[in-house]
Amino acid sequence: MNWYNIKNIAESNTTEVMIYDEIGMWGVDAKSFIEEIKSIPNNNSILLRINSPGGSVIDGLAIFDALNRLPQKVTSRIEGLAASMASYIALAGDVKKAYDNAIYMIHNASG
Repeated sequence: MNWYNIKNIAESNTTEVMIYDEIGMWGVDAKSFIEEIKSIPNNNSILLRINSPGGSVIDGLAIFDALNRLPQKVTSRIEGLAASMASYIALAGDVKKAYDNAIYMIHNASG
């Protein structure tokens, strides 16, 4: 099972991208994620749903940059936890949202 999921929502011209697990070596690498988001139709907006404890800084930076390069409008929505690298990826959205009970955790990177 992938640590992300991409699903077109036809009735709203929105593509839902879910990051609901660790980022990077514990799941699927950034290369696979980036290849899949390239297939999102240009006329669709993107809803980036995040519930992740974070993970690889290198994979996360590549994902952040790829999301920023997309021509579509990206809305980031934290649905539970955006910690560590996931908190950085959440900043890739043109619009950033979080539920009232969401947790957003930033810390100094370690390696």
